[in-house]
Amino acid sequence: MRVGRIGIFGGTFDPIHLGHMIIAEQVREELRLDSVVFVPGGIPPHKEASSVRANAEYRVAMVEAAVEGNERFTVDRVEVDAGRPMHTVDTLPILKERVPGGEWYFITGADEVSNLLSWKEPDRLLEETIMVAATRPGYDLAALGHLEARLRNFDRIVPVECSRVDISATAIRRRMLQGKSVRYMVPDGVYEIIEDRGLYEGDGKRI
Repeated sequence: MRVGRIGIFGGTFDPIHLGHMIIAEQVREELRLDSVVFVPGGIPPHKEASSVRANAEYRVAMVEAAVEGNERFTVDRVEVDAGRPMHTVDTLPILKERVPGGEWYFITGADEVSNLLSWKEPDRLLEETIMVAATRPGYDLAALGHLEARLRNFDRIVPVECSRVDISATAIRRRMLQGKSVRYMVPDGVYEIIEDRGLYEGDGKRI
C-alpha cells in the first residue's frame, strides 16, 4: 500500500456493488487519495449477525473480485480475521500501525455520518481519521448540522458529492430472492461468484 493519502472503505459488502465502487473512485479522485483500502466487516457490531446473508469468506472474495485490476484499490481482512465485533475506532489504529505516516480518510455515506453520535467514541474516531461523507446530488448538508455542537472535531468531516446510483445490497438480495437478474448491478467478478456459489438464492445464509 502506498504511504500518503489513504482512504478506508468499510462495510458489510453483502454484496459489494457498483454503487460502492463509484463512491470509492469518485472520492479517491476528488480528494486525490493515493489508495483506497476496502475493509469487509466480520461480525457486525451494529446489527444481528444473522442479518448478514453471505459468510465473511464469500464477502471477502467478492470484494477482492471487485477491486481486481485497480492498483489503487486493495482489501484488508483485519475485521474478518479478528473473529469478534470491531468498531471503526478500534480498526483504524491497527491499519495505521501497519502503514505509518499516512493521512487517513474514512469513507462512508452522509446518512451514516448523520448518525455519527451513535458510533463508538465519535470524537476519538475523528482524531484518528478525516471522515468523508459521500453525498448524492441535492443532498442537504444541513442534515449534518446537528453534529457541530456535539463534536469537537466536527471540522474533520468532509462532504464529497458523488453520482447518484440507486443500487443497494438489500435491493440486490431482494431481486435474487425473486429470481431476477442482478447483472450490471455488481462488478462482473462479483456476479460470477454470486452465480457460481448460489449466494442469496432463497435468501438463505451461506455458511
